[in-house]
Amino acid sequence: MILLIDNTKNLEGAFMTPKLLACLERKGVHFIVASTRTDVNTILDTYNKEIKGIILSGGPLCLSEELTISLINKNIAVVLRLKNVPILGICFGFQLLVASYGGNIVSMDKESKGVKKVQILSHNSLIFKNIKNEYIDVFQSHKDKVNDVPPNFDIIAIDENNIIQGIENKKFNIWGFQFHPEGLESTIQLIYNFLDICYAQ
Repeated sequence: MILLIDNTKNLEGAFMTPKLLACLERKGVHFIVASTRTDVNTILDTYNKEIKGIILSGGPLCLSEELTISLINKNIAVVLRLKNVPILGICFGFQLLVASYGGNIVSMDKESKGVKKVQILSHNSLIFKNIKNEYIDVFQSHKDKVNDVPPNFDIIAIDENNIIQGIENKKFNIWGFQFHPEGLESTIQLIYNFLDICYAQ
């Protein structure tokens, strides 16, 4: 089972996360969606040993802005309670991972939105399996950026402005992307690679 932490304010009206759910359905994996801290705790109490991987979705929130803890603690709860399960953070979920492990998030001068070029720095990473090109097109939609990565994380992708686009912690099987791999057909393979990692455990 894959646990998807929904960071949208309204899943039915969201743009990217439904595409992510479609990827999971297309791959044929069993998944469950948690939208609140109560959801997370109930799911973990019920299905803890069945969870093979965690995806922290994107969403409209910005860590550089003032937030109430209730909006982000569902993510922190799952990261703390499932320490040996592979994790993939996407966009806002990526930034939450960075913040949770001691990195730094800052506001950008202007929003980055649309299709951008990203350079892959580590083709040895399992998350980039079957991705042959050094540069790939990705879909972005974010107002914050990672300024410093957490200790023991490696940068595996950057954009043309040297903004961090991907990180990994090999020891704990944690990956994060600033962009939305579910956003383009050409990058959905990254989601599939993560799922393969989860079920190879």
